[in-house]
Amino acid sequence: MQQPLAFRMRPRNLDEVVGQQHLVGPDQIIRRMVQAHRLTSMILYGPPGTGKTSIASAIAGATKYSLRMLNAATDTKKDLQIVAEEAKISGTVILLLDEIHRLDKTKQDFLLPHLESGRIILVGATTENPYMSILPAIRSRAQIFQVYPLTPDDISTAVIAHSQTRNAVWANIRLT
Repeated sequence: MQQPLAFRMRPRNLDEVVGQQHLVGPDQIIRRMVQAHRLTSMILYGPPGTGKTSIASAIAGATKYSLRMLNAATDTKKDLQIVAEEAKISGTVILLLDEIHRLDKTKQDFLLPHLESGRIILVGATTENPYMSILPAIRSRAQIFQVYPLTPDDISTAVIAHSQTRNAVWANIRLT
């Protein structure tokens, strides 16, 4: 099955993130957290397609932590429990929780002790204003970062990078 383009282009480290340089650029907050090995939970909010999931992937790729992806609208408390068990066994896990604004109070209460212990590093992604849609208990345990729409230059950079990667793959196939 062919994966969607966004999934195939997902960055493996912060240098591959297109846009959002105010967060992941040189000397910016998320890059400094990764370099210092001092990750904290965070909530990324902004319009769809701006790189929230890409930033989470890049953070996981730049650390020794495994990344688990859940959706607050569709995944259950049982799914959260599985992630928490993995974190207990293997150490810290980065949990990308998409649509975090839809996380109900029971699930938020379940997550709290795991966020406090540092076993789960939450990267919440939402298109909604987190100050209006996420309970204070979760907000107080996470840094909140706004992401912005990609500029035309950002989009050109992504297209060129994808084209170069695709051409390199085809050249490699022809050589073998």
